[in-house]
Amino acid sequence: MKLKIIKQEKGCYLRLPEEFRQMGEVELFQLKEGYYLLSSVLGGGGAPAKRERGEEEELIAKLESIIMRKRSPSYLKSVLGKEELKTLEALLKSGKVAYIHNKKFKEGIYVINDSGKGRAGKGGGNGNSAELTSALFASGYVIVEGNRDAQALSENLLKQKGSILGVRGFDGKYYVVTANYFQKVSEAIAQMGDEVSPEDVAEKFGLAIDGCKAVLKLLSEKGEYVEKKGGIYVRV
Repeated sequence: MKLKIIKQEKGCYLRLPEEFRQMGEVELFQLKEGYYLLSSVLGGGGAPAKRERGEEEELIAKLESIIMRKRSPSYLKSVLGKEELKTLEALLKSGKVAYIHNKKFKEGIYVINDSGKGRAGKGGGNGNSAELTSALFASGYVIVEGNRDAQALSENLLKQKGSILGVRGFDGKYYVVTANYFQKVSEAIAQMGDEVSPEDVAEKFGLAIDGCKAVLKLLSEKGEYVEKKGGIYVRV
């Protein structure tokens, strides 16, 4: 590949291929006179990861500036750049952002999982618990990571006592559902066999996998099911 050298007063520069945009820095090795090797930092380095974390925090801040009901896929595609959309996909995979799709939000919306922000000195504030509460009543369930967020959500739901159910799983996450959602999913689970997985219930009845997982966690806590390895639940 031939690259044009851009000569300026303070030095010479190369216009690198687009893939280098993801790298925080590169290494240049002189193989022999007139021959060089340009590569990503050997051993992984720390800069790309730091850059990625920065991009994630910037995107989360941008999502926070958009009111929740407008965070639909079509709207975000119109306001986010190509690289930002890739970052959004990474946030979804890591669980820092959740995608909710139900009758209220027919196209679906993106909700921030505040425990995954990773910002020093933040997390568990009134704004965070308010968004988690909105997500809970919008979808019927929410999965919370981190004690501070769980405590903040609990305090925000004190007046809803009796209509909200929650349990802390062995994975350290807090599974919270509304009473109506719990009843609906429990009835669906009751129609399954003695061995069931969240994926099976979700596929058969068109429900969210995480929502089914939350209800099965609660049923396990009540002693109606026992969780086996591999996410399989057995009726007691």
